[in-house]
Amino acid sequence: MIRFNFNSLVILIAALFICDNSIGQQYKLRQNNTVLNMNSESIIYVKGARKRTETIGVMGNNSVSIERCDLKRLIKLNDKKKLYYIESFSKEEDEIIQDAEKEHIKSRPTSPIEKGGIITMWYNIADTAERKKMYGFMARHIWTYQKLRPSEDACSMKDSIIIWTEGWYIDLPQFNCPTNYRPSSGYREQIQPDCKDRFVIYRSGKGRLGFPLKETRKIQMGNATAQNGSLETYLETIEFTTGKLDSLLFEIPRDYKEAKSENELQDKIDPNEMIRQMNIKTEEQQEHIMSMNNPKKSGIIRIAVFEPNANEEISAANLQKHIVVLLTRHDIEAIAVSTIEEAKKYNCDYSLSANYVKIKASNKLGGVINAVKKGDPNALSSYSIEATFSLKELSNGVTKTEQKVVGKFEGKMEEAAELASNEACRKVIENVLPQKE
Repeated sequence: MIRFNFNSLVILIAALFICDNSIGQQYKLRQNNTVLNMNSESIIYVKGARKRTETIGVMGNNSVSIERCDLKRLIKLNDKKKLYYIESFSKEEDEIIQDAEKEHIKSRPTSPIEKGGIITMWYNIADTAERKKMYGFMARHIWTYQKLRPSEDACSMKDSIIIWTEGWYIDLPQFNCPTNYRPSSGYREQIQPDCKDRFVIYRSGKGRLGFPLKETRKIQMGNATAQNGSLETYLETIEFTTGKLDSLLFEIPRDYKEAKSENELQDKIDPNEMIRQMNIKTEEQQEHIMSMNNPKKSGIIRIAVFEPNANEEISAANLQKHIVVLLTRHDIEAIAVSTIEEAKKYNCDYSLSANYVKIKASNKLGGVINAVKKGDPNALSSYSIEATFSLKELSNGVTKTEQKVVGKFEGKMEEAAELASNEACRKVIENVLPQKE
């Protein structure tokens, strides 16, 4: 006769429960990445607070990265060279201002830099409050906007960069990575390895990211108002499973050596060449749009953008181009027009007009003092802006949505006007996309 010890049975059941629960918090995902109409696939492993990503690059270069969220470190591996490089999520010399409109927040002291400049970033996050179930998790719909502008003496960047992201994010148990504000090294040139830049980050908006399941990202290199096109990337999860993972996946192999710099670690892809290739495709797309005989592809929405009514000191044409770039994505075609007749000729579904009612410099003295403190002569002012964006159905002239923008925006006048357009364009996109469903 078999005898059971009740206490032992309880311990056994508890042990099995803990084991099953820990395995349930280990994940393997497959995600599809699209860049320049080229697809690649990433295999992602998540265990506790650590994440490993293995990607076959779109231009033949494979990459492996390990995020140790518990240590706030990113480890990059090069299997061919057997090298690794460790990068912290944030640097001691970084300065993060949690609200761009609250100048009274005191900056923490930073260590002097012998060689290098300042990269100013405007970071805005917006939670749309939309939620939906994805792979058994409740996902959040989040938009973020980043604009980086280097000073003349900066060594890791020479041109401005705009990164605009829309995505669906979830919370994974135990996986809680702090926000890494610095852009991927793929966007930075690392012109002088012995030179270090300081980041000054103006963070605004409400919301939090998390683990991305679906993401659309638009990257514009160079002057934000130049006609240099933009690069779009898409990420989509195609498989999500749970299972026990080997802890060695999240460790540096013993026979790997530490690289002296990231340049030594990997072969660099020239982002400007990628943008150039994208520009060729964009020009072909615009030629397609501007043909009366070419109907829109199924599921595509086309928006005609008029020159905004703004201050004479601002280039309305440049601001129009900026709005076109913000609106254009894989399911929306935006085109600059001057008349309703032109919009109809290009078979547009909607027309968008913007009226900047007020653009007024605010607190100039405070702006100058702040610029001197930051050591950035370019950030001399901010502007109070009021604007209205009106989206109308082209077929009947009925207003689809009218978005009002009121607030204070940092930078020069034209840059402030561009920043003000971001929130309005985000809401315009949200209003037209349901028409596809």
